[in-house]
Amino acid sequence: MNQGTFIEIRIGRSGALAILLLIVALAFLFLPGEARAQKAQETYKDKFDIADESDGVSVASSADGKHVYVVGPLGILVSEDFGKTGTWVQTVRMK
Repeated sequence: MNQGTFIEIRIGRSGALAILLLIVALAFLFLPGEARAQKAQETYKDKFDIADESDGVSVASSADGKHVYVVGPLGILVSEDFGKTGTWVQTVRMK
């Protein structure tokens, strides 16, 4: 009776560790951004402080409204999720 062909692969501890590290590194590359830690902000005033009392701000958005931009004399804020709370990132800080 034919038992078929058997393939046996032996991997040492260092090889298994290297494969595990490769899998973890690839997981970080392909997982969505929510899986990454973000520093908690205590107040929004520090993050949204891009305007002086004497100057205003400008707001622009993409055609579908997904990307929202706020520009002031002290910096630029960007949201890539319809301007939802917690999605704003300050891309430029001017002195």
